[in-house]
Parts: sequence; C-alpha cells; structure tokens
Amino acid sequence: MTLSPSRNLLVMNIQMTVSLVATIILVRWLFPGIAQAEFAVAVLPVAVLHMFRFIGMTVVMPGQLDDAISHKAKVEIAVGDLIVALTAVLLTFAIVEGFSDGTVRVLAWIFVITCLADMAVIQRHFIGEQFWNKQMGVVWLFQVLLSAPMVLGEFFVLYRLVAG
Repeated sequence: MTLSPSRNLLVMNIQMTVSLVATIILVRWLFPGIAQAEFAVAVLPVAVLHMFRFIGMTVVMPGQLDDAISHKAKVEIAVGDLIVALTAVLLTFAIVEGFSDGTVRVLAWIFVITCLADMAVIQRHFIGEQFWNKQMGVVWLFQVLLSAPMVLGEFFVLYRLVAG
C-alpha cells in the first residue's frame, strides 16, 4: 500500500527531525568544545564527513531513483555531490597538512559556497519532482540520515567564517 504524498512528506519530516536532534546530541557529546576551538580544528569534522559525499553519485546508478525522476536531476545531483566531496578533500588535506590559516579559510569558503550551491540544486529538483513520493532506494537513507548533520555542518563552517 502506497502512502499519499502528504503522508510521505510527513514521515520524511519526522525522520529528519529525529536526525537533527540525534546530530545535536552527538556533536555535543563528541565535540563539546567545537564552538570555541580554533578554526581548523572546528571545521575538520565537517570536512571529513563531507569527503564521503561522492556516495551521492549513486543516484545515477540504475534502480536507485525512480525512472520518473529526470536524468538531468540525477546527473546534476551526482555532479554536485562529487564537487562537494572534492572541495571537502582539499579542505581536509589543507587542515591535516597544516596549511596556513588564510589558505584553510579560502578553501573553507570554496567548500561552503559549493555546498550551498549544491543544496540549492538538490532542493530545486527534490521539490520540483516531488522526490518524497518517488522510489528512492538507498538514497532515502542518505536524505533522512545524513542531510541534517551535513547541513548543520555547512552552516557551522559558514558561521565560523563570518564570525571570525
């Protein structure tokens, strides 16, 4: 029995709310001093998490997303996730190798701008094609489990860049 689109959206919102609360609890537990840490130390966990965004490329694999979802949407989402992963790899490399604070901040800006652009593309397709009422395979897991920590992380990096 298929749920109605409004019920699917309700279920997704409940799942994402639980993911958001769980993310906040885990961050407070695992990284209690992250807000006060120096910039590179604070953004490293976010960059490390985003290095694995290339997994989002699975949307172009057969059977992962409903055939009713346009090929254009699948390709744009896949390419965006790959670009975010690459910017996260560069940022993480710069932090781990001890690059200057200025270089790390420039790479963090590139990372955040790429993340926000990718998020806009994903949401445009997600809303326009009503993904919540389509067959999504394992992509649903990424949407409800990982979107909250990733988006929170992106805004945390942006906050740290702007706040200093």
